[in-house]
Amino acid sequence: MRLESLMEAVKSALNTTESFLEFLHKRLAGAVKIEKMTRKKGGYSLLTAIHYKAKMRPYKDAIKHAKKEDRDKHYKMMADETYKKLKDWDKMSQREFQAAMGILEVYGEVYIRSTKPESIRL
Repeated sequence: MRLESLMEAVKSALNTTESFLEFLHKRLAGAVKIEKMTRKKGGYSLLTAIHYKAKMRPYKDAIKHAKKEDRDKHYKMMADETYKKLKDWDKMSQREFQAAMGILEVYGEVYIRSTKPESIRL
């Protein structure tokens, strides 16, 4: 019984707005760190820098919408819009493709984290 109570407490903590905001801020900080590191490295790492730089604006947008009632709807809409752009992925440049994939990753992971917080196994 104690284990079940503990598991419920963890699930509840994962689903709080504060926990969700912490998740978003940490993911944004990680994207910033990786973008700087890979840009500095240069060469082929620039594709990674482009990918992570593209994640910054969506994370900031996700933070802005984190306390709104329609946040899940917004995150899904943004992911769907980006996904539709990828329909023509074969016509994109490397830069456009890396950026679109970064944006889709953010909105996808944010939507899943928001709607299924217990799906993250740490």
